[in-house]
Amino acid sequence: MEKQKKLLLTKDKSLIYYEISGKGFPLFLLHGNGGSGKYFEKQVPEFSRYFKVFTVDSRGHARSTNNSNSLTFEQMAEDLYSLMEQEQIKQADIVGFSDGANLAMVFAKKYPNMIHRLVLNAGNTEVQGVSLPIRIFTTIEYTFLKFLSLFNKKAKRQLLVVRLMTHDIGVSKSDLQTLSAKTLVIVGKYDIIRRAHSIYLAKEIPHASFILVPKHGHSFAKKDPKTFNKEILTFLQEK
Repeated sequence: MEKQKKLLLTKDKSLIYYEISGKGFPLFLLHGNGGSGKYFEKQVPEFSRYFKVFTVDSRGHARSTNNSNSLTFEQMAEDLYSLMEQEQIKQADIVGFSDGANLAMVFAKKYPNMIHRLVLNAGNTEVQGVSLPIRIFTTIEYTFLKFLSLFNKKAKRQLLVVRLMTHDIGVSKSDLQTLSAKTLVIVGKYDIIRRAHSIYLAKEIPHASFILVPKHGHSFAKKDPKTFNKEILTFLQEK
């Protein structure tokens, strides 16, 4: 499978790394917090049979840099917009996992007409949407990194990434109600996102459906790619 490796130079001179595989309608795969486009290594070969697949390393993650002193979903949404402009894409399908789903929702709020279909795998608009043990762990990690960042540059960069999980993403109930793209909310039965929150997303987004996958947790796209790929492709390809 041929893969193009490309870079976007942003206005603040950050470099956003992305890869392109396959041909057809554009499909963007957005990874979770602290991850990279490699998260979808078991999806790309299958999806690229039907779509032109873009895997993006978000700003400040993996092979992408961040020259800003902050890191927000707003910034990453602007990066995604600039990337689509660079590739001359007017509309695309987006599959977001975890923070990638959060980024997809922020992007959909800002640029609703640029999304054809939207898949939200384990996203959350509010910190309270995450299970309590994970919230406690994130708070401990954030506090530890805040101390380390006083004298360690790598910890300072990591602090910005972890900070994304300590704030609501800025997408309200009324914002969700204005999303026009056909949407699939899909989560594992044992996900770290509270089920009530996933159901809330599916209920408030006008053209949304909800799938609860038994036996699986947060990263079931990696653990059971066969099921994940089948559900996503069925949704994206239905007439």
